[in-house]
Amino acid sequence: MTDITAWLDPEWMRALHIISVIALMAGLLMLPRLYAYQTGAEAGGELEKKMIEASSKLRTIIVNPALILTWVFGIAILATSNWIQLQMAWMHVKLTLVVILSALHGYYSVEGKRLAKGERRRSEKFWRMMNEVPFLIAIAVVILAVVEPF
Repeated sequence: MTDITAWLDPEWMRALHIISVIALMAGLLMLPRLYAYQTGAEAGGELEKKMIEASSKLRTIIVNPALILTWVFGIAILATSNWIQLQMAWMHVKLTLVVILSALHGYYSVEGKRLAKGERRRSEKFWRMMNEVPFLIAIAVVILAVVEPF
């Protein structure tokens, strides 16, 4: 399979989905760290400016496209797979967590734009704690997808 139909193969869909998830998770783990640095930096200072630029580029170049591709490839996998999986309880929990992770992306995006405007609504400590949230959700999603516990 060397033509375009090779990309529609379920194994390719799964591989591209996993790659997209890795990029998404890398970005979601990095954004709160950048926000923590920015919150701890002097307002209007060089570090704050660099963190604003870095977080904006991270969202635009990596996180936003990765989220879209994660959903596209995930839906493609479901469309080409056994629909019985959708009736399983573990899949409902997994999809709920994926929606929560997507909402977290939206929250990070909104807060990043607020930070860029100089609104520091959250503490540096808050952002350091938020750095862990995507990873904890990802652990649960991977366990559900691999182990299918219920």
